[in-house]
Amino acid sequence: MLDERYFSLRAHLYEREEAQTIAFKLQELEAIWYCSQKNAKRILKELEANGKLTYIPGKGRGKRSTLLFPKPFQKEVEDFVTACVDRDELDEAAHLLRLPIPKSWIAKASYDIRKMFSYREQSSPKDVLHAFIARSLTTLDPLEVSITFEAHMIEQLGDPLLKYDAEKDEVRPHIAHHVEVDDSSRTWTFHLRKGVRFHTDEELTSEDVQSTLWRAMNTEASTSWLTEGIRSIDCPSRYKVIIHLDKPNPFFPRYMAASNLCILPSGTPFDEQEWIGTGPFYLKERTENKLVLAAFDGYFKERPLLDEVQFFKVSQEAASIINFTVADGEDMNPAQKHEIETGFRFLTFNFHKKNIVQDPYFREAVYHLLDIERMADAFGWRAFGDAPESPGDHQYVEASSFVPKRSTHLEKKSAWIPELLKKSGYSGEPLKLFHLEFPSAVKEAEWLEERGAEYGIHFDRHPFNFSNFYAEDMGKDVDLIFMGEVSSLDPHLSFLGAFYNKNLFFRRFFPEWGLQWIHDKLEDFKRQESYEGRERVMDEIETYIREQHLLIFQYHPVKVRTFHPMIQDVRFQSFGHFDFSKIWIPR
Repeated sequence: MLDERYFSLRAHLYEREEAQTIAFKLQELEAIWYCSQKNAKRILKELEANGKLTYIPGKGRGKRSTLLFPKPFQKEVEDFVTACVDRDELDEAAHLLRLPIPKSWIAKASYDIRKMFSYREQSSPKDVLHAFIARSLTTLDPLEVSITFEAHMIEQLGDPLLKYDAEKDEVRPHIAHHVEVDDSSRTWTFHLRKGVRFHTDEELTSEDVQSTLWRAMNTEASTSWLTEGIRSIDCPSRYKVIIHLDKPNPFFPRYMAASNLCILPSGTPFDEQEWIGTGPFYLKERTENKLVLAAFDGYFKERPLLDEVQFFKVSQEAASIINFTVADGEDMNPAQKHEIETGFRFLTFNFHKKNIVQDPYFREAVYHLLDIERMADAFGWRAFGDAPESPGDHQYVEASSFVPKRSTHLEKKSAWIPELLKKSGYSGEPLKLFHLEFPSAVKEAEWLEERGAEYGIHFDRHPFNFSNFYAEDMGKDVDLIFMGEVSSLDPHLSFLGAFYNKNLFFRRFFPEWGLQWIHDKLEDFKRQESYEGRERVMDEIETYIREQHLLIFQYHPVKVRTFHPMIQDVRFQSFGHFDFSKIWIPR
């Protein structure tokens, strides 16, 4: 069994270790073990009594203490992984992989780790996919979810009334098998399938649809915009729902295909720890460090070919090296799948702060400063499609739009920066630059900080994580922020959501004058009956955003997923994640 305190101690202090010796202060252990200094001393003495270390207290107030270890830490990590393999202890190994262990050690042990997550003679004959995630989950409430992985989980657990078909750009029947609309486009009638079952085996009825929509209408949720135009909902029979709108909305069926409006049971208050839906998978287990989805045998469509998908929380380094494995296959070299993400990375300004970011000349200076080609050269990235000197982790597509197909090259002119800063009146005041705490995000923020310093722009970097994402008070501190936006399978609905979702940074940081202009255009967007008409309005909005420098487009990431080569029919679904319901493992 993993000695959590011992391994966390060595992992967090390992960078300072020399010849298996570490000098430290007791207050450091408070942050590692979440305890008082008094308890830290007690734990050290227990570890010493168990032969794990030798503790030499510092002599005198403020003096450093010393720890001596009898074994090299790398050897202990390797021995522990071997023991986990022998005992088939997946959770214990995942616990170790959450610690800040050197990346090279994880790479060296990756064969054993994959072996541990593979076939065991005593295993049940289930098809189980194992995956690793590098952070804790935020919310799984479909009305509040705004982060891609959690949104993808919602799609596995629940079903909306309709389903969007990306290949044909149309909405297809799903829980509702037919839809009727009157001549005014104000009254929509949905005819429900019979025999659609929740994970509790209760049948879905019109009351469940009504209850789900009422829940969205009567909360201040980030996705309540999907139901804002609904005036009333009638349930004339068990399998019939009539929705009356305040005004015509030809785009309304796309709203009803949003996974945020997956139908929930009316008789059970929503509890994201006990998630009940109708989806192809049900929530079998959810803890701080593990998430298990199991196939729902009573699914009204095609049952998933997998039996379970198990997600283990590990460190960012471990997740980047080991991704999807199977529970019944021999060890092979991992396969990879590349996909240009239907999203983009960007830098935006907090227009609610009364400072230099309000000045258009300053924003234009930052536009020229954030040169993706210079950044790519500095990091050794290559444009997607160039000669493959190194595989996909370091590929990108320059962005000037929300989606790759509309993006073109944007010329950046460094020579203009000094004059633009002079016109703006910027005098070197520090600006808080927020960025995610992932290594790649830190690297990009450091690059901008250093490049800004060359021109006298003072950026103070502030890392944040996804648990901070939903915090309302975060906006009070931000001057500029790096972030990303990823589309679902329906790029047009996602485009609306980017500006209507209260959690997303466009709505939180854009100026009122900019949002009003965009919202007027979005009304025109919703009236368009053709794909081409909506694309035209989207292009107008993106042009406005570029001209006003409301945000600065960076790039479209090239996603690289690593998985066991036995896994078949690997396809990308919404938000750039695999469609778990279609994956299968040959026997």
